Amino acid sequence: MKKHRPTYNIAVLNQAAGGNRILNDGLGPNAFSRIGRDVLEQSGVRYAMIWEGVNDIGVADPDPTSQKEIGDRLIVAFQQIVTQIHAAGIPVFGATITPFGTPPGSDVIQAYSDPEREKTRQRVNEWIRTSNVFDAVLDFDKVLRDPKVPSQLATQYDFGDHLHPNVEAYHALVDYFPLSVF
Repeated sequence: MKKHRPTYNIAVLNQAAGGNRILNDGLGPNAFSRIGRDVLEQSGVRYAMIWEGVNDIGVADPDPTSQKEIGDRLIVAFQQIVTQIHAAGIPVFGATITPFGTPPGSDVIQAYSDPEREKTRQRVNEWIRTSNVFDAVLDFDKVLRDPKVPSQLATQYDFGDHLHPNVEAYHALVDYFPLSVF
């Protein structure tokens, strides 16, 4: 494991929520409705990062029409969120959506794993990477995916359910994170 780089004068406020979605409430209020509370109303916020979308894609029906619609709606929501945060003078980093495919023959079936959902994840990630909406793009997908099977987390980063990154994955993201964005 790599030694982690020291950082100074950077504090992180993580407003993550299990089962979180951007567009609709899940286990708690949706991210879109929480922008004021989680970002704009916090004192001293100098940067914001959005790393969302897995659950929006995963709970939407897997048919092509539903997945096209959820992808379109996510892109619009990302644009609106960034516009709101930019209006407060805060730069916004966009993180790509990490893989959630199930390896063939796995005895753990990940419910989100579906070819149409993967197409949506790839489409939204491509938009995140190329839209120029974000002040910086953090390609978490590239860091955590299996290079031979991009729809899946790399084995060493899989918590075991083919959806959630493990501790080693978060260390890899820390090592990857370009501190130059600050």
